[in-house]
Amino acid sequence: MTDASFDYLPVFKSESGSQAFMQAYDRLMDHWPVAYETMEAQTEFGSCHIITSGPEEGEPVMMFHGMTCNSAMWYPSVEALSGFRVYCVDAPGDFGKSKAAKRIRTTEDAVRWIDQVLDALGLAKANFIGHSMGGWFCSNYAVARPERIARLALLAPVATFMPPPFRKLLMKVYPAMLFPKPSRIRQAWDWFCAKGYSLPPHIMDLIIAAYSHGRSQLPVVPRVIEKKAWSKLSAPVLFLVGDEEKIYDAEQVIKRVSESLPGSTIRTIHGAGHCLILEQQASVNENIRGFMLKPIKT
Repeated sequence: MTDASFDYLPVFKSESGSQAFMQAYDRLMDHWPVAYETMEAQTEFGSCHIITSGPEEGEPVMMFHGMTCNSAMWYPSVEALSGFRVYCVDAPGDFGKSKAAKRIRTTEDAVRWIDQVLDALGLAKANFIGHSMGGWFCSNYAVARPERIARLALLAPVATFMPPPFRKLLMKVYPAMLFPKPSRIRQAWDWFCAKGYSLPPHIMDLIIAAYSHGRSQLPVVPRVIEKKAWSKLSAPVLFLVGDEEKIYDAEQVIKRVSESLPGSTIRTIHGAGHCLILEQQASVNENIRGFMLKPIKT
């Protein structure tokens, strides 16, 4: 597939808005703590921008970001994966550098998209790490393609084990998307976080640029995955949730994960809300690295 094959969907409202967003994205990448390069993977859903770190011979790790975010947000986590070959993928249609040619509308579309990313990278199997919407993408893929999952790390995945709080999101977050003022956007993201924590300015600059200039072309709705659907997955699973998580009750979701994945490693991150990779970076990274370095039982 070539770039000229597609008529890309407009993720940004104007060329000037797109440029403002891309500049904010590049400024956030100044915080990337290790050497990296970028590449594009061509899929039927568009040209997927991928940030790649680590040795080429390293064990592959696929990382998927949350909704209305992008791969630059992974900068707090990549150092924990030293020695691995890390691929952070911007979801096409979301607020990143990927170019969307076709909307990911269904769970089947989401599986086919990740199939094509892995195939483009020449990977038969990989480790998967996902946060929020990215956690749902990884989970949805894991139950459809368990043979392609080496390890699965889920960081507060949206839906997946419990229904999304659509009414709460409608009240707290959607006004910031529909009527994007910086103060309203900051207020929405403060709600996501643990009490007393606010996202750092270099993160908020990118989020404000995304909400002010973007229009999502990613309509797929994350869903709860039935308990029986997990039965074919034999890969080790790590589940992390903040004790001040906002999209579901931490104790309730831990119970659901335990029932669906009885052999999984479950950890509560104290002092964290939904943005746990930023709020409690050291604790999250310690758990991720310990999980990734633990030998897989055969």
